Amino acid sequence: MSKTNAKHRFNFVDVIIIIAVIAVIAAIVWIVLAQSGTIKTGTTARVEYTVRFTFVREELASYVKTGDTVLNSGTGNEIGKVIAVRHPEKSIYRDIRSIVDDGGEKTVKVSEFPDLYDVYVTVSSNASISESGIATVDGNKILIGAPIYFRDGEFAREGYIIAFEIKDM
Repeated sequence: MSKTNAKHRFNFVDVIIIIAVIAVIAAIVWIVLAQSGTIKTGTTARVEYTVRFTFVREELASYVKTGDTVLNSGTGNEIGKVIAVRHPEKSIYRDIRSIVDDGGEKTVKVSEFPDLYDVYVTVSSNASISESGIATVDGNKILIGAPIYFRDGEFAREGYIIAFEIKDM
């Protein structure tokens, strides 16, 4: 005898599954809205962050000047003002293969490029500070190693943040 006419009863497991699905959907919506800037969290503060650009020709390095307005080259939005520029170091190439000498010592071949420099640009900007303490400028998280799409006049490059400091909260 089969129970084809048996009705499904709503039980505790069904309630747990429904609550879990609603929680996941709410979390996804919250994350998407927070990332897009629709939901404002935390406060605003001034941050200073240093961006490193590698393998820059010397004549291009002089295009970035203190006081210039910096734009996000992807969005065209302002991401701060240049407060310092330096390019003291020639770019270095490190061979990924190590060389082992007769004594078993490993060394890495390092070469200096004669006409390419590493450029360090320090930018000051107003940033949104999340409740967890992460600064965001124009949708870019200001974290060590984070990429920045940078444009200052004719100088447009992708760089990486190597240092930052939250100044005013």
